[in-house]
Amino acid sequence: DGAYDFRIVVDENDERCVLFRGTRFEAHAYDLVQSVFSRNSGLIESDMMASKAVAIFGCGSVGSLVALTLARVGVGHFLLVDNDVLEYHNICRHQCGIHEVGEFKVDALRARILDINPTAQVEVYATLAEYVPKESWDRWVGEKRALCVGCADNREADVYVSDLCLYYSAPFLSIGFWERAFAGEIFYWLPDSKMACYKCALGDGSFGSRNSASRRLYTTQENLEDVHFEPG
Repeated sequence: DGAYDFRIVVDENDERCVLFRGTRFEAHAYDLVQSVFSRNSGLIESDMMASKAVAIFGCGSVGSLVALTLARVGVGHFLLVDNDVLEYHNICRHQCGIHEVGEFKVDALRARILDINPTAQVEVYATLAEYVPKESWDRWVGEKRALCVGCADNREADVYVSDLCLYYSAPFLSIGFWERAFAGEIFYWLPDSKMACYKCALGDGSFGSRNSASRRLYTTQENLEDVHFEPG
């Protein structure tokens, strides 16, 4: 406590207080449901959401929004998978900011989730979905029954995750944009249903205008006049 000039003590009334540089301050406890998630009351059952798990594959502009939205409604368990690093050109669409440039997106997003809910369990893999070990799939999808959300920037990644959801009989949701974001796409599959799987419905990655490979080419000032922009 000497290095930081503060400490938490229990006073004569068996109550916790904070001593900062010799001055006593009251310590007020907060409750996640009553304090942090109180405005969700009547809309979402925060107590129930705390036990729910979600595995998000792709933590870019879409995945980061999905993750933080779920954190704000009280979801308590997150698996984040993405091999990309946050760069300056990501900031205009990503939920993380300029002070996190250079970090893996999964690490920056984990910090943001814990800022909302410090009790959340967040496991991260800064790699491709194909390299997540089977033990994690067994734990998160097999045991925790996590909802798997495909938010990668290519269809092949969602096909891979969807196939594993079929294996584990786990629900799958895919959210993606087509070229230049002129159209959006939402697909979901529920186990024990007669719904078509992702690959049967949308193909193996060669069909449609949704990116089949990661696009990391951005325009420069030199060729700006040759670029045709569309809202996205």
